[in-house]
Amino acid sequence: MDKAYAYKYEVIYERAEYISYIELDSESGMRKRRAFLDTLLKTTDKDGNKLSRQDVQEEVDTFMFRGHNTTATAVNWAVHLLGSYPEVHRKVQQELREVFDGFKVPKGAKAIVVTYALHRDPRSFLSPEEFRPGRFLLGNSVGRHPYAFISFSATLCNCIGQRFATMEETVIPASILRYFNTEACQKGEGLRTLREIILRPEKAVWIKLERRKPQTPP
Repeated sequence: MDKAYAYKYEVIYERAEYISYIELDSESGMRKRRAFLDTLLKTTDKDGNKLSRQDVQEEVDTFMFRGHNTTATAVNWAVHLLGSYPEVHRKVQQELREVFDGFKVPKGAKAIVVTYALHRDPRSFLSPEEFRPGRFLLGNSVGRHPYAFISFSATLCNCIGQRFATMEETVIPASILRYFNTEACQKGEGLRTLREIILRPEKAVWIKLERRKPQTPP
């Protein structure tokens, strides 16, 4: 344990020196997402004072050693309970076989996710070619795989602008429909699409707008 604490202090010291060095170089700003240790070393109070090395060390202790202790205890109890209930034990092993033995991707293989087909999979979406916005309501999404619809990709490749884009795609149509009635000027089968990075129309999409009459409040 003494060796672990000594190594931890050495890492903190070296990282602090590195951060101080790159801050002197205006071309080497820390543009990437900060690691936990970097965040601690850059943290300041309301007066602009940074954490002392001792403060940083105590926070790292909490994160590394206290966290491992609670995690290890939880795993210990989980394995004990699985060993105490054979039926649950068998179900877990069956699920693991389905996950790890059901399909194996050879090393070095490249996998392509065809989102156009994924988003029209009838196993996830009833009548997938029909326009049914209600299918995404919370009550209608129960049991659906979280990756059945990945308009913003997923996992580590998730779009960093997802929240802003979702806000725009909600506010803009809502603003249009508040003041206008819309009517499509082309039939769906007459609109050819280009399957590029995004699914875009080959030609312009024409829409008729009719200003709504002011609604009298009840």
